[in-house]
Amino acid sequence: MTSKEYISRIIELQRQRDYRAAYELVKEALDVYPGNPFFLRSEVFILFRLNKIKAARDKAEERISLLRDDEFFLKTYLSILEKRKAKDDIEQILERNILNRRFGSEDFYVFLFKLTSRNLGKEKGDEVLKRGLFLFPKSRSLMEFSDKLEKTGSSGSGYNFYKEKFKGKKPNEAIEEIENIRMLPKFENDHQLLIYLAELYKKINDVDKAIEVYQYLLKVRDDEFARKMLGYAYYKVADHDKALLYLRDIFLKYPDDHFLSSTILKIFEREKDFTGFENIINEALGRNPSAKHLHGLLKKANKWKGRVSQ
Repeated sequence: MTSKEYISRIIELQRQRDYRAAYELVKEALDVYPGNPFFLRSEVFILFRLNKIKAARDKAEERISLLRDDEFFLKTYLSILEKRKAKDDIEQILERNILNRRFGSEDFYVFLFKLTSRNLGKEKGDEVLKRGLFLFPKSRSLMEFSDKLEKTGSSGSGYNFYKEKFKGKKPNEAIEEIENIRMLPKFENDHQLLIYLAELYKKINDVDKAIEVYQYLLKVRDDEFARKMLGYAYYKVADHDKALLYLRDIFLKYPDDHFLSSTILKIFEREKDFTGFENIINEALGRNPSAKHLHGLLKKANKWKGRVSQ
């Protein structure tokens, strides 16, 4: 059989819930196509459905380096770890393979939020939810979970907690109250409180004060979100060198962030530096060959390159 014929038959057997037959066929397919991602992930999933949890986990651990970009595989692996009550391993997968990079769909983050909340607690679930909203700020399903947490107060702390706490206050009033609160040892390094404070400063167009807050946050601990926000703040005050200093590495890591890509393009356009832009795009493509939209950014840049050179 061809790989397509194997895939079609395996899917049909799974629909019929004939997992034993599906497993035998997957093993046969792997003998012919040992590197095929579908067969590799399907073997793990079918073993899981057959309740052969240890065997499924062993296979998953062998294959995570090959399938780390496969949502279906990661869902299966995390479900296996949940079945084994391996909370520490769930947290390791989250930190090492998911939350430290730009990866996953909206549905994947809904799955992650639920699984993390069940196994690692509400605070960790809230962290996953924030990451999902950072990647998909218009996601209705993720926003619904966020709204529920705010209404019930389930988050207990964090950005949404402070947003709810100061709801109804004018930005200047909230700023004054938070500036007084942050003098207390308990709150002086409260990351989410300070993130919210910086947002309030931006609301009243005091970007310089927002920059001060982000700089302080980075002294407390290196944080990708704070670095990104600091870069955007420097861009807003037209300090392009410092903006690029903080945004460059994040762009190279997450070139699919279209707002970030657009900001990088504007920085180089305003500096009239086509060569610099071409270099950073080529570096990003070297690290992320699948980021095809970057070729379109180069085409846009070629237009203003022509205007600059005239």
